[in-house]
Amino acid sequence: MDLLLCPTVESAIEQTVMTQQHDFKFEVKRSHRRRTLSLQIRDGQVQVMVPARTPDRQIQDLLSKHGAWVRRKLREQAARPKAAAKAFVAGEPFTYLGHDYPLRIVDGAPWPAELRSDEIVVTVPERIQGAARCGEVQGRLREWYLLNALEIFQDRAAYFGAQLGLSATSVRVKSYKRRWGSCSARGELSFNWRLIMAPGAVVDYVAAHEVSHLAHHNHSAAFWAVVAGLMPDYSDQQAWLNRNGGTLNI
Repeated sequence: MDLLLCPTVESAIEQTVMTQQHDFKFEVKRSHRRRTLSLQIRDGQVQVMVPARTPDRQIQDLLSKHGAWVRRKLREQAARPKAAAKAFVAGEPFTYLGHDYPLRIVDGAPWPAELRSDEIVVTVPERIQGAARCGEVQGRLREWYLLNALEIFQDRAAYFGAQLGLSATSVRVKSYKRRWGSCSARGELSFNWRLIMAPGAVVDYVAAHEVSHLAHHNHSAAFWAVVAGLMPDYSDQQAWLNRNGGTLNI
């Protein structure tokens, strides 16, 4: 079966298709700026990035050639642990810097969540009950994670930057779906707030990785040498993140 174009304005740029030749779904992304074809698998989704005028047959040939690799990667990603659904009720464990802490919910005037006596304490007005109460707890927890993530990544970016004699123009946390961090051409560092749930060494790895892009805005051998200089065991943390990244969520 040929590739099917969705009858929308966006169909010339992005297509989601299913073919008889392949037993997996894949998304085709066309770009006028791209010059080469590439395959990418993220979160169990297969993406084919191609130049805008790439013939459908060429895309099919690429998928046929690398079909075994795609299936193996999909199996590997499906086997990785995922975050358990949260109910946001008292006693439920929440992870912070690699450690689980029970949630304690207390009645009172609105107050920021805090880590207190080995518990994460969330204060919620007594009048809020039922599903609305769970939603309020979730919102308080997310705010707490975001604030702590920003503070820690600002600290770690400054720490690793000082070792290189470089500094970011800004450090922010974001709600990325498919990346852990980024470094813009202007030296702006951004980090996925969910990393605050990972062990401290993993947080350090991502901070060191993005700070190293201030020296080399690529993934060349020179870049990885800088990362290794900042964190010699970075590959261990990288492997942890590849295996367990799906668990970092609430």
